[in-house]
Amino acid sequence: MSKIKLNLLFLCLFFVYTQGMWERTLFFLPDATYIVDVAIVAFIVFQFKWNPRTPGSKVFFAFLLTAFLVGMTNSDSIVETFLYIRFAIYTYLIYVQLYSLGLDTKTWFRLLKFSLWMIIIQVIGSLYTIFFLGEQIEGYVGLMSSKGGTTATIFPLFVSSIALLYYLFRSKMLWKEWLILSLVFLSVFSIGYASGKRGIYFTIPVFFIITILMAFPILIKSGFFKRKLIGIVSIAALLIPVLIFGIFNSRGLNYSLSGNESYSEVILNAFSFAEEYESATDQYGRTIGRTNTTTQILDKSLSEPTLFISGVGYRTTKEESTMLRLGYGYGLVGFTRDLISAGWIVSVLTVIFMSLIILKNHSAKLGLTKVLRRLIFLVFLYTHFFYSSDFTVSLKINLLLVILLALINSPLHKNASLEVLSSNKLIK
Repeated sequence: MSKIKLNLLFLCLFFVYTQGMWERTLFFLPDATYIVDVAIVAFIVFQFKWNPRTPGSKVFFAFLLTAFLVGMTNSDSIVETFLYIRFAIYTYLIYVQLYSLGLDTKTWFRLLKFSLWMIIIQVIGSLYTIFFLGEQIEGYVGLMSSKGGTTATIFPLFVSSIALLYYLFRSKMLWKEWLILSLVFLSVFSIGYASGKRGIYFTIPVFFIITILMAFPILIKSGFFKRKLIGIVSIAALLIPVLIFGIFNSRGLNYSLSGNESYSEVILNAFSFAEEYESATDQYGRTIGRTNTTTQILDKSLSEPTLFISGVGYRTTKEESTMLRLGYGYGLVGFTRDLISAGWIVSVLTVIFMSLIILKNHSAKLGLTKVLRRLIFLVFLYTHFFYSSDFTVSLKINLLLVILLALINSPLHKNASLEVLSSNKLIK
């Protein structure tokens, strides 16, 4: 990769992970999102490289063709179609560039370190929201966003799960590694708290357990694994008061708490609220919980041929007429958003090509990378089918995703991935 193209990638990282800052300060611009678009397109187009052997290439082209045909069927313009699917396109084409262009080991370390610092600096935006503004604002996600609240759950989930995996597979942690990991966890958890998102109190503990269970068969024979588990249990016990504090200050979860409950009562109350919310409806009988809304949209799409084949059109999910016709008020996730907009074929092709770039490996066969792929895949499935559209409506998860996947999946980067995973140079 040339120096200019690499610098464009650094620019992409910077703009994607500081986009919220520009949205709040460059108020004279109609939409700061286009700053990100310009940087991404510049990186992709400059010395563009196409590799037909990149996993998912055939499915990706089928997705593109079907998406535009569906757009024409629904009388959507080419521009409307592109705007709807552009982040899926960006994700795949960035992956193609990184998968196909050779980066030496030194460059990979630079890229990963920069990505790491883009994660850590998110704490600045969160602390600004908590202490300077003195409130929790759902749309404020670190420095990343001023508009999208669900990222405040999925970004901490994605990053913290990978950070835990790093901890589990490191036989001996240096003090700098402890410091950096602590900063990473502080940053991502402050994002969730500052945004007032209740999802982090359910999803992150569950995925931590899943991460440990997936690593268990590989690490069980390692002498250090028991020590790691003891460390995790000890830290978890110390963090219970923090968890309870977060629940008391999270919208909804604290609706019936007096402050005199025991820890177990607080947690049980949180689960009760979540269960009620998932099956809730509004005053007009429209679904508002994600589970309820997903069930409703699946039922409608399977009973209406037109909705099944082509949906009702791009960018229609928030239109009152669509919501009334399909009977939902809130709670769309990535898959149901695509079902409404473009039907089953586009929705399924999106899942397939995303799955292929996550799981298809042509590089080193290592226990760590095997677990890492499965972990990322589970986060994708959970997000896309049960929580939000974060994997298809922005690059805040996907840019980190494709960088990691290109490193561990591309045959061009086999030696670099082995050196990165076996050393502690990333922290130094």
